[in-house]
Amino acid sequence: LMEVQKATNAAVMSTEQGSKAVTAGVKQAAEAGESIRILTRAVGEAAQAAIQISASTEQQLVGLEQITSSISNIEQATVQNMAGTKQLEISARDLQDLGGRLKVVVNRQRVEM
Repeated sequence: LMEVQKATNAAVMSTEQGSKAVTAGVKQAAEAGESIRILTRAVGEAAQAAIQISASTEQQLVGLEQITSSISNIEQATVQNMAGTKQLEISARDLQDLGGRLKVVVNRQRVEM
């Protein structure tokens, strides 16, 4: 009878230890599940941030292309403006020469009168 009681006590102890181990395992599994949920959320947020960074980078690229195009247009306008200024300078000289010749002709007409 004593051996049966010892065996029963040993079985009860083993069962209690097993139950405690199962409870600890369930707790660890719950903690691991929560850690996985937190990690999943963080990965999702990081992915969303990467998408936003990519979109911002694309917008900046479009902006830089527009700036490059604008600089090219300014360069063309500057070249055309310089050509126009040169033409104005030539025209001003021609007008000055023409004015000088006209003055000579007018002075001759006065002398002849």
